[in-house]
Amino acid sequence: MIGSVAIAISAFHSDDAVISLLEVIFADPHPEVRSVIVVDSLGSGMIAEIAAARHWQLQYENANTNLGSAGNLARRMELAAETGAEWCLCLNHDANWEADRLSAMLSAARSRPRVGAVYPMIDHSPREPRWEDGRRHFRPSAGTRLSEIPTDEPAAEVLWSSSNSALYSLAPLAENITVMSDLWMGYEDLAYGFALYQGNWIQLSCRAARLIQVFDYVPRRLLGRTLHIPDKPVWYSYYNIRNLILIWRKYGSKGVSLRAISWKLMQTSIRTLLLEDKKITRLQMLYLGALAGITGKTGKGPYP
Repeated sequence: MIGSVAIAISAFHSDDAVISLLEVIFADPHPEVRSVIVVDSLGSGMIAEIAAARHWQLQYENANTNLGSAGNLARRMELAAETGAEWCLCLNHDANWEADRLSAMLSAARSRPRVGAVYPMIDHSPREPRWEDGRRHFRPSAGTRLSEIPTDEPAAEVLWSSSNSALYSLAPLAENITVMSDLWMGYEDLAYGFALYQGNWIQLSCRAARLIQVFDYVPRRLLGRTLHIPDKPVWYSYYNIRNLILIWRKYGSKGVSLRAISWKLMQTSIRTLLLEDKKITRLQMLYLGALAGITGKTGKGPYP
């Protein structure tokens, strides 16, 4: 169906990256894309200016507050639904565009009824230790290594994956299945995966669609070895653990188990002590986040 997809891009202090992404999208259009949307927070307006100068058909919205990744995703889905599209391809500013990948994901999406999401298979960086992959605690997901998904399954059912480059059906919104925007930052895609699952929507990983997951890494020395760990701000652990607890409070142990949360808390504590800088501050953020989750505090917290 022509015009069945809305591309929705998140932006936050990332004008150059988003403009570069838009250049590729408009240079290599897909016949099923009906609209391109950018949702920005506290933006400079440069994206809209460049789009107008180059005559790109772009819908640009600039929030006057920091929406966070969760609020941004929720708003992108809302705007995509308003276009009348069937599907929303969600891209972060650091995503890449491949028209063929979208074609493969659309084929998977139409392979069976009530498909709520299709995710590309994620090729993780070889620098990423297995214990750094948060998705391994909440399987099955498209974040699982390729070797762990049967090769004879072109579209395996999964529970969740990253919203970056995910193709979401917009039909669940009519059933009041929405993104948990009050998480503000982190694991909103996990929560949405649980919402789709509880609403009897299928989620698929598409083997023919591949995405290289790229993070910024910093080297750390441990026992004479150099390890590379993701470079995260000190406040990251606050939302990371808080949001897991909030998701557990909403969806129960069928979503996130207390065992998984306890393991994540212990793992993060040990990793912080062994590998991270600013250890005291990071540990404070971690346990303040746990307390915030237990007491039900939502939205943007006091950090950053």
